[in-house]
Amino acid sequence: MNRNLNNAFPIVAAALGDKLGVKVRVGGQEARTDGDIIQIPAYDGEDPDYRDVAWGYLAHEAAHVRYTEMSYFNQAAASPIRKALLNILEDVRIEKRLADIYPGTRLTIEKTVRKLINNGDFAAPTPDDHPAAVLQAFLLFGLRRRELRQTALSDLADSAERMLEDRFPAGAVTRLFGLLSEVPDLIGTRDCLSLTDRILRMIQEELEKANEENSSGPDEPGGQDRQTGQSRPAPRDGGSDDSPHSAMDESNDLGALLDGGKTENDSGIVAHAPEDVRKAAADGETPLPSSSGQDTKDDAGIGALRAVLSAGDGDIGQDLFEQARDAMRLTASQSTDISLPTVDEPPRNLQGGLALLDKSARESGRIRATLQGLVQSSRLRRPVHKRAGHRVDGNRLYRIATGDARVFDRRSPQSAPNTAVHVLVDRSPSMKAMVIHDQKVIGLRIDLAWEASMALALALEGIPGVNPAVTAFPGLFGADDRVYRVMDHGQRVRQRASCYGFGTEGGTPLAQGLWYAASRLLACREPRKVILALTDGEPDNLDATQDILARCAATGIEVVGIGLGLDIGQVFERSVSILHIHELRARLFELSRNLLIAA
Repeated sequence: MNRNLNNAFPIVAAALGDKLGVKVRVGGQEARTDGDIIQIPAYDGEDPDYRDVAWGYLAHEAAHVRYTEMSYFNQAAASPIRKALLNILEDVRIEKRLADIYPGTRLTIEKTVRKLINNGDFAAPTPDDHPAAVLQAFLLFGLRRRELRQTALSDLADSAERMLEDRFPAGAVTRLFGLLSEVPDLIGTRDCLSLTDRILRMIQEELEKANEENSSGPDEPGGQDRQTGQSRPAPRDGGSDDSPHSAMDESNDLGALLDGGKTENDSGIVAHAPEDVRKAAADGETPLPSSSGQDTKDDAGIGALRAVLSAGDGDIGQDLFEQARDAMRLTASQSTDISLPTVDEPPRNLQGGLALLDKSARESGRIRATLQGLVQSSRLRRPVHKRAGHRVDGNRLYRIATGDARVFDRRSPQSAPNTAVHVLVDRSPSMKAMVIHDQKVIGLRIDLAWEASMALALALEGIPGVNPAVTAFPGLFGADDRVYRVMDHGQRVRQRASCYGFGTEGGTPLAQGLWYAASRLLACREPRKVILALTDGEPDNLDATQDILARCAATGIEVVGIGLGLDIGQVFERSVSILHIHELRARLFELSRNLLIAA
């Protein structure tokens, strides 16, 4: 297997999440999201089909995280059909909005759609499907083809439209097309829920209208002669179109119906029908016997409308990205120990951070000047002797006697170091150990680590061509799948000073810290990439740590382990042990100087 990190699944997932402005965690066997963090399974293979589905899922869920107001989904949760239709409208809206900002996501998501079609996860609706599933397929395929230009769905969309026209009354279909013309103008989740409810209200109105026509038989006043199509006049003392049962009351009947309750008129003409007839209506079959083929089709259409409004969870088809999530599920043998953590903002302490900055700045300025001078002097190449020039090397004048005129000394400066340095700070509970030197308390180990990392970052950020960052692990709540972003590449110490200096908790998830540092370094333009890992304990998962170290080595990322009070040579191929912790700052600068000069 390719051990290079440049195209590693977790690294690409993190890069996509960062590009789309969402948090991504890679780990476990299933894909899911909690509305804030998107989790992708710990896949470690090279199958392009799996990756295509994963990247489409990630882009889609990123759109939800960025643009969906989940409170409106909570309002629709009690009704399966209401939730399903809202989800389709909202998916189309958010993907279209995401593509306006990130055009590449349009192709990424369409690839996922194609893969699911090729895998047989989607098919055209059949006459045996529940009417709610037919309506769902029509909206899903048709709107994605029309609004998102997903041409892979064209055949399915055409089939679903024909099935809709066959199963539903013509009036309902016409009104549905009219309502769907509003989809391009949907702005928020609330608009999508409003349109969902108007579609369902339209279906209820069409059902009630058909029920009233059927209740008034061809020979009754107010009924319609099915042979001539002429309506018979209703008696003057008869019912009114303004009757509470002639149309649905939005706030009561629709809400009760969609929440699974019964309204006074929600069962229409089947309310007093035999049990077997009511069951047939709920299944979308012909609810009452009829005397002609047209009557049968009309009655079947009425049954379809009724069945949509009473649809349960088992009557609704799977959503597109529920299918994608299922396709991404891994078995225990397929998943790996890879866990790319979620990044959190650290707790802020402005006063403490500024005090630490003031303390670190006093030394870092002098050390920065020293480092910069050493780096600049090392940038001068060894002299090259030429036959012409402005500076004569007196030590080579003797060569003229031998006919060698190459006595002119030329030196040219090299470019800046062009190095990205990522400092990892272990904040496990053992870092609270007291540091004592010459019977004098120096401070806590974690405090010395914060001082050293801030001073180093201050010194490095002032050297042209050096791009430092600082990360602490573990992150929020001491969770091993989270890290704290103290200072990212491109940020300045002063603007992030309040993020330094917080306490300890959790374990020593070194592997996760290394994964995160590597992912951030790969996003840097500097060709040379270095990780400095400060830790005082054994990693929680040695195998996973050695795996990511091997991947870093294969990718050209240099990793130096800095053992605080212990030898970590068994973990890192290149390491430094600082037994006297009070020397941490000096040793850290010495190490950085050697790294930069060797650049």
